Amino acid sequence: MADERPVRRSSKVKVAEFLAAKGEGKVFKKLELFEGVPGVAQVDRRMRDLRELGWQIDNYKTDPHLQPDEYRLTAIGTRIDLGEQPERPSRPRISATRRREAIEAVDSLCQMCGTRAGEAFSDGEDEKAALGVHIIDPSPPPNTELSNLRVECQRCSRGSGTGKPLPTREEILEQASNLSNRADKRRLYRLMQSGQPERDEVERVFVQWLRLKHDDRVDVMLKLAGALIEED
Repeated sequence: MADERPVRRSSKVKVAEFLAAKGEGKVFKKLELFEGVPGVAQVDRRMRDLRELGWQIDNYKTDPHLQPDEYRLTAIGTRIDLGEQPERPSRPRISATRRREAIEAVDSLCQMCGTRAGEAFSDGEDEKAALGVHIIDPSPPPNTELSNLRVECQRCSRGSGTGKPLPTREEILEQASNLSNRADKRRLYRLMQSGQPERDEVERVFVQWLRLKHDDRVDVMLKLAGALIEED
């Protein structure tokens, strides 16, 4: 006898079924979504998850003609409601050499919390920092240049961190501007250009600068260059 038990559908599939039934270009209210997909927790989040599968769902933030409680299904993506399987994007592989280069470039420090590899975390636990290298922007084409890589300890990778706040570009620029003499500022600028730290009195600022986002690092470096030109 054939197994006639109903096939269980995921929450995301149920939401896809609801949206597909509405049709592209149709506007619907949030209440319709909740009523049309009953028994699904956080149904609006499941709907947002469909965007990763090519479903374009606009709201008042992306289309000012919509009300705060309205959505528009602008485009249907992968039809998971019909059994289509989404393509799995291949993640760029970071070579061992490039991983080593990325870690050496930041002097073996976590760019998120500043903890050094092998150093105990500041909360008194026995756990020590182990560094990994992560791709900042994984979108194709594959980019494993150092500017698109971030070095993180295991805690920052899983979102727990160590409690040390990230510096801002304003703080780093202020620290760089307050260095005691012009020679130190020049050396710091050369360090920023090379991306390689040195063991000296300006290393503290340089290491903090390394923890900034890439665009902020460039911004601080260029502003420091402008300050040096003005001092000539």
